[in-house]
Amino acid sequence: MSDLLFLTRATCSLCHEALPWVTAVAQRRDHTVESIDVDAAGLADRFGDRVPVVLRDGIEVLAGRFDRREVRRALR
Repeated sequence: MSDLLFLTRATCSLCHEALPWVTAVAQRRDHTVESIDVDAAGLADRFGDRVPVVLRDGIEVLAGRFDRREVRRALR
């Protein structure tokens, strides 16, 4: 089991598309998922426009545009 952090932004259409994929795969693989808005959390300078970003146990495993297959591979 791993802890996943899904970094998002309210205006990010990629984020809205990717979050359900990440959540579904995470549930099947017994990972926890927390979603954080980079603007509200003061992380916009660090991540800029690269959202969505998925951190697994603090390590970046996905960023920007990715598909379901990449999510499954990253969250094995």
